[in-house]
Amino acid sequence: MQRRLPAARVVFGIISICLAAGSIALAAQTPSHWDVTQARGKTREIDFTTDEGTYMSVDLSPDGQWLVFDLLGHIYRVKSGGGDAECLTQSSGIALNYHPRYSPDGQEIAFISDRRGQDNLWVMSADGSNPRPLLLDDNSRAAEPAWMPDGQSVLFTRKMKTPSGFYRTADEIWRIPRAGGAPTVVVRLAASGSSVPARAGVWAGADRVQWPSPSPDGRYVYFHSSLFAGIDRHLRRIDLRSKVVETVTPSSSQYLSCCGRPAYPLRLGEVAPEVSPDGQWLAFARKLPGGRTSFRGKEYVGRTALWIRNLKTGAERVAMDPITSDGMELHPAWDHRALPGYSWARDGKSLVLTQGGKLRRLWIESGRVETIPFKARVHRTISEMARSQVRIKDDSFEPKFLRWPVSTRDGKRLVFEAVGRLWSMDLPSGTPRPLTGGSPNGFELTPAWSPDGKWVAFTTWDDVGGGHLWRVPAGGGPPVQLTQEAGRYLHPIWSANG
Repeated sequence: MQRRLPAARVVFGIISICLAAGSIALAAQTPSHWDVTQARGKTREIDFTTDEGTYMSVDLSPDGQWLVFDLLGHIYRVKSGGGDAECLTQSSGIALNYHPRYSPDGQEIAFISDRRGQDNLWVMSADGSNPRPLLLDDNSRAAEPAWMPDGQSVLFTRKMKTPSGFYRTADEIWRIPRAGGAPTVVVRLAASGSSVPARAGVWAGADRVQWPSPSPDGRYVYFHSSLFAGIDRHLRRIDLRSKVVETVTPSSSQYLSCCGRPAYPLRLGEVAPEVSPDGQWLAFARKLPGGRTSFRGKEYVGRTALWIRNLKTGAERVAMDPITSDGMELHPAWDHRALPGYSWARDGKSLVLTQGGKLRRLWIESGRVETIPFKARVHRTISEMARSQVRIKDDSFEPKFLRWPVSTRDGKRLVFEAVGRLWSMDLPSGTPRPLTGGSPNGFELTPAWSPDGKWVAFTTWDDVGGGHLWRVPAGGGPPVQLTQEAGRYLHPIWSANG
């Protein structure tokens, strides 16, 4: 049924899509003339100094002298004891740079940058000079670089386009020579029913593999894998000799309850594996069963801790609680990392990571956590947002989705929901009119006629205040609230006698 309805407090959700590489080209120019690192339109400068950051990936140099980390799209380095941080990528314009990782000899840093228009794999000297791309591909996105122990190649997560484009990527682990050349796939976990042919390094059972971490001898690559939307994440490894994929940790889920019934799964799977330098231990992140965390006075379900696993015995223990909350609940196309990058010290006695906006060092044996103070100057030029002006007319429009149409017993009148409001009309071709003057708390849902056709009962829902049960005269008017306690009310049914 399609009717043109008078507009009545229609709420439109607007989704803003951030174009990280810069503004859209508004004039016809060839790609060779378009530099995505240059700010466009009306620009503005952001310049401040900070001693904290959000979701920073950090790495420790092999000699233990330097920390390198990402902050607001730039890569910085600071002495491992703390101090003033130096920006290594300031010359890249408005490009975004992140996920830094030192080479085993400490001479270079692998990182991700979109300075050629796509998230690709780059390397630069340890002081930020001589940046060069290892992989340039507009049809995939790179993330999470990790050097092989011999320093001659780099592993990385490669987010491949699917029929849905980059909205839902198929994540794989690839390897590329340090000197440059063609990349090769290391492991690809194909979902059931996938058209990907079975071959070495391909295992049926999931569609996302991320966070490569090679063993010190270069034989194994550890990673976490998951189904779409982060379901069933756990740790695996591939033997680079036999191409056999092994499960390191079993999958696990805990269900949160609501109203005495299971409501939705809280995924307790493991992410972000990092092998210790001696190959005996595996650090990883996992939510604590029943754990909660607080932020700005509000309590949330789910708290992430860092765990240590003995790779010989399988014994596990919590090494740090809490750490930065993981991103297992985020949409998989957008969570570049399930957790900010972290790393072991070369002697295996400590880990460096970010938590609470600060750089931290965790001493494994004692569990002591030290803060590494830093100050970083953030200087960015911001392009004008590329957007068009759209006028939303406040007269009438044709709704595309009508719900819960129900007629009186005599078939003369109809009530239904559209755009969060209830509408009534005479059948067969009357003009729809708002049934209420607007409920004071939320959307109007699930109408039901009284047996005599004189009243309409309905429910409402509001994300903040909850919902209630209401009734309104069949001819329209102010609704009357029938329930005292807010809750989830749906599908009212009248008794036979009204």
